[in-house]
Amino acid sequence: MEISGRISRQILLLSLLVLLVSMLIFPKRYGTNLADAPLIYVVVELVFYGFVIYLFNRSLTPLQLVSSAGLCLIYRFALGAALGIGIVVVYQWQFKTALIAGMGSYLPGMLLQIVAAPFILKPAIDVLYGGQPKAKPKAPPKPQSASTDSLTSIAASKKKGYSQTGPASVAEVFGPDAASSQTGSVASTATEDNGFDRATRYIGEDGSVLVAAVVDVDGLLLGNFSRRGVDAEDWAPFALTLVEQNRQVVTRLDLDKPEKIDIVLNDKKVIVACEEAYSLMVVADRATDDVLNIRINQGLEIIRKYVAERYSEELIGKVEKTYV
Repeated sequence: MEISGRISRQILLLSLLVLLVSMLIFPKRYGTNLADAPLIYVVVELVFYGFVIYLFNRSLTPLQLVSSAGLCLIYRFALGAALGIGIVVVYQWQFKTALIAGMGSYLPGMLLQIVAAPFILKPAIDVLYGGQPKAKPKAPPKPQSASTDSLTSIAASKKKGYSQTGPASVAEVFGPDAASSQTGSVASTATEDNGFDRATRYIGEDGSVLVAAVVDVDGLLLGNFSRRGVDAEDWAPFALTLVEQNRQVVTRLDLDKPEKIDIVLNDKKVIVACEEAYSLMVVADRATDDVLNIRINQGLEIIRKYVAERYSEELIGKVEKTYV
């Protein structure tokens, strides 16, 4: 994966800040002596990097931890070299002596760089080894012809299908309580925890899930779960787009609206389960098993029970009549 320009600028800005602090405190040693930088110090430094990175992301493999620790070590050496050049320019030291001081003997500056390195590089490590998307989707894509890189399966039914003639709003379907919580996330549970959030959070217990979102007929969130920095609000509008595009296709085959859409990509799976008043969208890593499908079905049951218990049958009946 490529590191975005925003992450690169963030790393550069924080690196300059660390260098500035190192230059401001140089050559004060704060009671420390000049270090002779034996090899054992490098090993301890790598262990520290690996430990901090493991605390950030415990799903990394040992090889990824070693690679990330090595990246931090190289970055720290680069900071030390930049500090040495700064010492040459500002204090007129001999180049070799300044370089050694910046990279390994000036202990206060070296410790500051060691502590800061894994935190500064965390966004880049997340992108390289954490499986985050390269870019967030910005607009619904235009219909494209099928390619060999993705597979799409559609489950359709003649009994539960409907054609959209006038979608009802969230308030009309689920009442004002659901409308006020349509943009709420899993983290915000200051008020009553609703069934939509419970269902998406239950589906999100599968480690492969990046996004689980319940979307109403207007494309607004009723409940959602997300991880690895993925924004559910960026994915939610695409649920209706996928449903509508596939509905147009199956209509030509004399079939009704799909009940479930399953799209398999190179590195992800996108699943949309369609109901009369809402849709459940799940984005997950491709390397999943049947357990995820079971969780999605159980999550739908949680939502159905919640809607049946919380909202009257008359409201649900209005939605069904709207789409008959």
